Amino acid sequence: MAPILLSRTSRTGSPLLDIWIFFNLIFNTIFLPLLVVTFIFSKRAKRHPALVNLCITWIFSGEFAVLLFYANQHVGPEPSKGLCIAQASLLYGIIPMWSVSVLMLFWYMAISICGDRSKSIIGMKKLTFMLATPYVAQVVFTLAALIISVNNPDKVNREYRYFYCALQNTPLAYTTTVFTLIMCIGIILLEFHLAMTAYRNWCCLRDAGKHNGVDYPFFIRVLAFGIFVAFGMAANIVTMFSRSVVPVVYAAIAGSAVFLIFGTQADVIHVWCFWLPPPPEEPAALDPVQELRRNSFWRRSEPNFKEIMAQFADLPPPPPPKSKEYLESLIIQTLARDVKKPFPPMP
Repeated sequence: MAPILLSRTSRTGSPLLDIWIFFNLIFNTIFLPLLVVTFIFSKRAKRHPALVNLCITWIFSGEFAVLLFYANQHVGPEPSKGLCIAQASLLYGIIPMWSVSVLMLFWYMAISICGDRSKSIIGMKKLTFMLATPYVAQVVFTLAALIISVNNPDKVNREYRYFYCALQNTPLAYTTTVFTLIMCIGIILLEFHLAMTAYRNWCCLRDAGKHNGVDYPFFIRVLAFGIFVAFGMAANIVTMFSRSVVPVVYAAIAGSAVFLIFGTQADVIHVWCFWLPPPPEEPAALDPVQELRRNSFWRRSEPNFKEIMAQFADLPPPPPPKSKEYLESLIIQTLARDVKKPFPPMP
C-alpha cells in the first residue's frame, strides 16, 4: 500500500480514494436521504422508525467521512488541525453508532414477530430508547475522542488512515473494539434467534396450509444485511490495529447495501416511478390475526398498529392446544371405529 499512501500528498489522489468518496457521497449523502424522505412522507411506503433510524445513522457517517472533500482538503498537504480533529472525533463514534442501530433494528424484529400480540406493541419509552441509543453511543465516543485529540493534537493526522483524519490512541481504540464486539455478539445472537423463529413459524404454517402475512423473503434479505454489517464492523475493528484500506472501503460500500436492500422493494420503486401502473392491492385478510401481523412488521407505525389491534381487542382468545394424551385417544377411537366397519362387498 506504500505507493497509494505516497500519492495522497499529490493534488490528484488515488483511484481508491475516489471510490471511497464516491460511495460515501452518492449513496450515504444523496440516495439514503431520498430513501428516508420516502419512508417518512410517502403513504404507500411507510417504514418503522427503527428502520428509518438505521438509514439516518448511515447518512451521518457519510457526511462525517467526506468533510475533507467538502473543504477541498482531501488531497495535497495535511488539512487544518481544527478540521482534522473534528473529523477524527466524529468518525470515532461511527462504528459504535452503527452497531447499536443495527442491534436496535434486530431487537425490533424480534419483538414484532413474537407470537403474543400484546407484547409486539412498542411503547413510547421503549421506542424512544431504540431511537436514541445509537446517538448516545455516537456522542460518548466522539466526546472521548475530542478530549484526547485536543490534549494530543500531534496524534491526529490524515496520513495515518489515508482516507480521513484519524486519532492514534490505543486505549480508546481498545474501548471502541470491546464495545463494538459486544454489540456484534448481540446482533449475531438476535439473528440466530430470528432465523430459528422464522423457520419454525414458516414450517408450521406451511404444514397447516396457512399464511401469516409476514414478508419472509424481505426478512431473509434483512438477515443477510445483518451478516454483511456484522462482517463490516468486524473489519472496522481490524482497521484500529492495521493500516489496510480494505476494511475502510468495505465500510464505505455498506451504505450502498443499505440502499439496495431497503430501497428496491416494489412499493418504494412505485413511489419513485409514479408513472408505472400501481401494484395489485393485497387481498383483505379473513383472519384478524393475519391482519395484525401484516401490519406489525416493516410497514407499521406504532400509533396505527395500536389502533388496528384495538379493533380486535375483544376477540376471544384462541383455544388452548390439545394434550398429547387427548390426541392419542382420538386417534385410537378413530382407528377402532374404522376397524368395526364392514368391508364393502366384492364385485
